[in-house]
Amino acid sequence: MTDPAAAGPIPLRVLVVDPDDRIRESITRLLPIGGRCAVVGSAAGTLEAVALAATLEPQIAVIDSRLDDECAEGFIPTLRSTVPGIRVLVLNWDAATEPVTSLRGADAYIRKTFRPHELIDAVISAARVPAA
Repeated sequence: MTDPAAAGPIPLRVLVVDPDDRIRESITRLLPIGGRCAVVGSAAGTLEAVALAATLEPQIAVIDSRLDDECAEGFIPTLRSTVPGIRVLVLNWDAATEPVTSLRGADAYIRKTFRPHELIDAVISAARVPAA
């Protein structure tokens, strides 16, 4: 019988939310590298993301700052009420610290010009942010 502790730490459960299917697929393939993250689901928009989060209970959501569907306003609070304790990392396109008003309140932000290891490190760091 194998000792479960010998397998190492359990990877973080990640939900990826990005309207661009190519970027969403790339992030979904990138995050598991190194075994610290496991992508449990991906969504193109907020309604799909909330439904997946309710079922999959991710520990962190990685979301694009340019979500433009009708439910983007209030998305982070809705996600947090659906999965208490979830952390949120926003991928931002510009150099601003925080993106559009509708996505303020995330645990961390990273510019979308990241290198692969920077994204993985940002997910791990955001997951460690204490609950407010």
